[in-house]
Amino acid sequence: MSVTETIDFVMAYTQAPIETDLYMEILQGIEMTGGNTKDYVLQLLAIFMKQAERVWNQYLVSKLESIGFTQSRIDECVFYRDDIIFIVYIDDGIFVGTSDDQLSHVIKELTDRGLQIENQGHPVDYIGVNIKRLPDDLYKFSQ
Repeated sequence: MSVTETIDFVMAYTQAPIETDLYMEILQGIEMTGGNTKDYVLQLLAIFMKQAERVWNQYLVSKLESIGFTQSRIDECVFYRDDIIFIVYIDDGIFVGTSDDQLSHVIKELTDRGLQIENQGHPVDYIGVNIKRLPDDLYKFSQ
C-alpha cells in the first residue's frame, strides 16, 4: 500500500543562505513596522534576486542528500531513498512511501535540518493536477 503527503516549503527562497551582501535604502514615505527593518529588506530582496531559485534548489538538494536521498539522474526534481520517492517543484513537494509514519519521520528529519515546512496532508491536487485515490491502491490524475 502506498501513501502520499504534500508539503510546502514556507517562504522557500528566504530559507537558503544569501550568496552576497545586499544593500537597499528604504524609500522616503515607506514605513516599516515591527521587527528589524534590515532583516525584512534582506528577506524581501532574496525573493526577487535572479539567483534565488538556483540558491534555493542547491540548498534543498543538500538538505535532502544529508538525510540520505539521491537525486534522479533522469529528472532533477525527483529524489529517492529506500522505498520513498520525493518530487519537488520549486517550493511544493510530494512524498510517496509505504506508511504515514514513514513520511512523517522524513518530514521531521527535514525540519530538524532547519527547513520550515507546512505539511499539507494527503494530496487533492499538486501543481495544477487533480489527484484522486482509487480502490486497490491506484491513483487518478486529471487536469
